[in-house]
Amino acid sequence: MIPLLCICGPSAAGKTTIVRALQTALSAQGVRALQLSCDDYYWPNWTPDPVYGYDTPAGIDTTTLLQELNQICRREADTLRRYDMVSHRTWREPLDQVYELVVLEGAFGPQVLLNQPLLQSLVYLELGLPVRLWRRLWRDLNERGHSLSFALRQTVFETLPGERQFIDPLKQEADLIVENSPNGLARLTRHAQSLLAR
Repeated sequence: MIPLLCICGPSAAGKTTIVRALQTALSAQGVRALQLSCDDYYWPNWTPDPVYGYDTPAGIDTTTLLQELNQICRREADTLRRYDMVSHRTWREPLDQVYELVVLEGAFGPQVLLNQPLLQSLVYLELGLPVRLWRRLWRDLNERGHSLSFALRQTVFETLPGERQFIDPLKQEADLIVENSPNGLARLTRHAQSLLAR
């Protein structure tokens, strides 16, 4: 069974960036990591929650996420699910990568992994609120085509309440808490290596 490391934390905290940096650091040591995202498991035709919008675990197809993680960790999967945040379209891509570690990142989705034997370790990624808000606004305006008023409303009335309700409690469950920094990456890399040594 391939070890599963999950990196969680607030939205726009840079989880995707640090996972890519982790892949590079591990690759330099001969370890190949497969990067997965909970965002690829959003329901394609889901009606956003009246309180939290998309910022809730209910927006994630957790049944499919768990089934596919099991297949991936057993090296029984030959495709990966993908999801487009703008069109809300899903599709499959071939899985032809060799890997010794599976690294799943996400804000919503890790909640269902708690107490699952599949999960080897949960890492919580911290980043200050002002930086997160700036990154989120930049992403929503430039990558997702949202207006400034929409992005601000969504952040204040959906994202931040969703973080308090669903993501902040994950910090108490984490095996490791790191910042998105060179020191945090070094600690994360050592932690990932320890999972492979078990």
